[in-house]
Amino acid sequence: MSSEVESAYESSDDPAEQLRLCINAHLRALLVDSDAVYVLLFEWRALRPEARKDVIDLRDQYESLWSRIIENTVENGVTRKNIDHRLLRLFGLGALNWVATWFDPNGDHSLDAIGDFIWQIAIDGVVNKGTKT
Repeated sequence: MSSEVESAYESSDDPAEQLRLCINAHLRALLVDSDAVYVLLFEWRALRPEARKDVIDLRDQYESLWSRIIENTVENGVTRKNIDHRLLRLFGLGALNWVATWFDPNGDHSLDAIGDFIWQIAIDGVVNKGTKT
């Protein structure tokens, strides 16, 4: 999952666009191998201790990547400084990850449409007004 998000991040120099691209990359990566995703997201506590540690290490690395992405938006004036950025990361990833439980590839909304909707929520709620969209 992290390689897809890293590639999306590196594909633009605009911090607002990087965030939008990373949201969509996360959603696409989330649904590529749904069995692994379900274990990583929902069943990791049932793993043997060694496997659980490996999953937690991967999760921590991925969350660190998202922390850097969000920090970049703060440093570049895209994201408002007066919000809790750790909470934004946790809430954002939680919302994105939950898509794996209800997404229907034959449903009314494509992954890109869902990503664009989430992006619109971010613009309205946490992105400084006047930022390019």
